[in-house]
Amino acid sequence: MPLYLHYLGAEAFGLVGFYVMLQAWMQILDMGLTPVLSREMSRFRAGTLSVAEAAVRLRTLEVVQGVLAVSALTLLCVLSSWVGRAWFSAGTLSEESLTHCVILSGFAVALRWLAGLYRATLIGLERQDSVNVLVVGFATLRFVGVLPLLKYVSVYPEYFFGFQALVSIIELATFAWTVHRIIPCGISIGADRKALGAMLPMVGSMSFLTAMWVTMTQVDKLILSGLLTLKEYGYFTFAVMAASGVLVLVPPLNQIVQPRLIILTERREEDALAELYRLISQLAVIAFLALGGGLAFFAEPILRIWSGSGEVAAAAAPILFWYGLANAVVGILVPPFMLQFARGDLRLHVLGNLILLATLVPALVFSAQRWGAGGAGQVFFVINLLFLVFWIPIVHRRFLPDLTWQWSLHDILPVALVIWAVIAMASKILPNSLQPFHTLLWIGGVVIVAAIMGIVAGYHSRLLVKRLFSKAMK
Repeated sequence: MPLYLHYLGAEAFGLVGFYVMLQAWMQILDMGLTPVLSREMSRFRAGTLSVAEAAVRLRTLEVVQGVLAVSALTLLCVLSSWVGRAWFSAGTLSEESLTHCVILSGFAVALRWLAGLYRATLIGLERQDSVNVLVVGFATLRFVGVLPLLKYVSVYPEYFFGFQALVSIIELATFAWTVHRIIPCGISIGADRKALGAMLPMVGSMSFLTAMWVTMTQVDKLILSGLLTLKEYGYFTFAVMAASGVLVLVPPLNQIVQPRLIILTERREEDALAELYRLISQLAVIAFLALGGGLAFFAEPILRIWSGSGEVAAAAAPILFWYGLANAVVGILVPPFMLQFARGDLRLHVLGNLILLATLVPALVFSAQRWGAGGAGQVFFVINLLFLVFWIPIVHRRFLPDLTWQWSLHDILPVALVIWAVIAMASKILPNSLQPFHTLLWIGGVVIVAAIMGIVAGYHSRLLVKRLFSKAMK
């Protein structure tokens, strides 16, 4: 990100923020189809579905999402000129350049979204090896491979987004080929309305939840993209992308744990399900709060070292503080959702998120318009924290009654308080005279110590470490 900011400039970097936001809003078109397909593939792995039924479900969603992707891209191409002219507040970039960037961004986003269908299939099948190799390879190509282009060819943003579109083409083709080697969908297999109908109960809930999730997490970015200049929005994007480093743990958590929770549910192994859920919840608190707290309380030195600019650090640090904490809370909310998804019952999650949506969106709109990016971050953190404290016990009463308050008071709270205390105190005594490298060592050491203290404070995490240590000593 600092290299993008350096080569492209703050204004064009704001377009990168628009590109990231567009990827998030594209998920509304998914309508819950991708996670439902992943769940169906886990059912296939558990023996509930035959290979023919799995192939029909895959082909059906290929057709549905292909039509949706083409429709979305067509609409964006039609509106691209208006977006470039009327929405962005650009100073140096021409209207023609903005239009080209919007079209190329849309093309790249649509293809990446389609590739998500095949990623979900591999995750549901617990093909972690294939998913990891492909995700790492294409992430490196997409984000690192573009740097020589910017350095030696051109810093025009059209080149950046054109490269993203090219990588997305290769990524989609590779994922599709990998999946069809495992679940062959020959010419004779077509889309089936009955297969789609069998998935509709879950699709309806997931569609609603996806739309709410995107709205709640992206409405502030959408509002600010119109209120701020592209340069200011570039600084906001820089801070939000730094904060998103906390949520980098969500995909592997979902990739590894969600299929196993579904399989344990299908096999009715309740004790194993509860044990795994409590362990993963505690590990999620340790990981997300250590990372989020580290980014929040050390926001200014991290941004100053990362960007090499005091101006960027001063502008973005207050934003990173609140978004770092907010994303930590969002990460802690992931395991309760995974539990409900594994049960195949999302009614409580829909109701809870409806309440959250009704309070969060108006508050975000008001705070973003009145106090800008910092105000939006504060609201995002506070309302998600209230949701965690007051709604999740209701969820546990329904799905794991024995954990109604145990989860919050015994599994989560002690670990969270220990981690929070360690990081907050360490941030107060950070020496100002340290060189950048030593500052990073200090921050990294604090985060590691906080995580270790969290593991010690957590019963289930402590038992896991003991088991791993005993196994290693044999």
